[in-house]
Amino acid sequence: MNLMMGVVFWFAFYVVALLLPLGVALLVDPIDVVRPFLLEFGVAIGFVAYPLMTCEFALVGRMRGISQLFGNDVLMFFHKYMGIAALVLVVAHPVLIAPGNFAQFNPFAGPPMVRYGAWTLWLLVALAVTSLYRKEIKLAYGWWMLVHYVLALAIGAAGLAHILAVQGYSSHRVVHGLMIGYFVGFLVPMVRYRFWDYFRMTRRPWRVVENRDEGAAVRTLVLEPVGHAGFEFQPGQFAWLSTGHPVATEHHPISMASSAELGPERRVEFSIRDLGDWSGKRVPAVQPGSTMYLNGPFGGFSLDREPGQGVVLVGGGIGITPLRSMLRTMRDRGDVRPAILFYGARDWNAVVYTEELQQLSKEMNLKLVYVFEKPGEDWGGERGYITPELLKRHLPAQFRRYQYFMCGPTPMMDAVEEHLASIGVPRSRIHSERFDVV
Repeated sequence: MNLMMGVVFWFAFYVVALLLPLGVALLVDPIDVVRPFLLEFGVAIGFVAYPLMTCEFALVGRMRGISQLFGNDVLMFFHKYMGIAALVLVVAHPVLIAPGNFAQFNPFAGPPMVRYGAWTLWLLVALAVTSLYRKEIKLAYGWWMLVHYVLALAIGAAGLAHILAVQGYSSHRVVHGLMIGYFVGFLVPMVRYRFWDYFRMTRRPWRVVENRDEGAAVRTLVLEPVGHAGFEFQPGQFAWLSTGHPVATEHHPISMASSAELGPERRVEFSIRDLGDWSGKRVPAVQPGSTMYLNGPFGGFSLDREPGQGVVLVGGGIGITPLRSMLRTMRDRGDVRPAILFYGARDWNAVVYTEELQQLSKEMNLKLVYVFEKPGEDWGGERGYITPELLKRHLPAQFRRYQYFMCGPTPMMDAVEEHLASIGVPRSRIHSERFDVV
């Protein structure tokens, strides 16, 4: 299945999954009286809202094929906004069915179907608030993951209980069974990635060979497989990393920083910047010889997927990591295509891999362009931010035939994407990787 066919297939499957319960309910239609339009429309919204909520988990259930097809940032973006859409539908559902009846929002009063519906709504509100405002309420990543998991399970159960308690369309045995099937389908990816994948990870441990200080608050963990062959990956992909037992510790999505052309020891490198408790305290304390666990590879951000006459890489912050993997892979493959790296940073103190990048520029057809926001007075290179004018100064005449890969702070990527489009780069040739989970 090629890329376009895969995208069309999964999108069509997703649309059918959202509309199937509504279609089945309309076909069986156990209600033999004419009811007001707003009431029927409110019920229809409910039949779309529940499959939308259950499909949400499948989007981030670490299914490798879907992740590689769409890319991590696309899936997370879609997951976020479909979650918001689900909340809007769940709020609209009771408002349209019983306008002005505020008692139906009380989860502690009324008949079971009302209480279960109210619980579904407020649990979904809690999930949205803890996700969209996690940083503002200072909810640590590990605790947020646990809260997100528990709330999602509770929402699925409360929503199903509400549907089964309503003596309407869902009273028909076909609809009854279908909605139970959606809840079971919701549990499958949850159980798969939360238990089965974790069990598999314990059978494929990795040993820490080196914990290297790269400067600029970045450390590189070098891992080698123990008793297994590790895994193949494409340059630019990422894996979920656990610094302890996979069941008891949190997992973090980290891009591979090493070449995809693995050596005989099958070692993989991960570079991690101090951005919080785990990366600032746990990662520096990891000792060589200790055991870690990986689940991967994931993601569709890779130059292997996008043919072009040349490659332009735009990196900032720790976003240089997957770009380093791409460059090292090109070198190891003897790839002679021209490559240009635009590296945005505050100054030299915020740059990593300086010597390595300089060496790569001698070993392959690589042009380095550093862009510093606040360089010293003796800096003779590019200053400020990456702009259309700056890009045009360094891109070759055939730049429209190149492929563009960006990873770094979201504001930088948003701006550079617009700059590239403004100078004539087709958007189909601009690729980015974003790790903002919420």
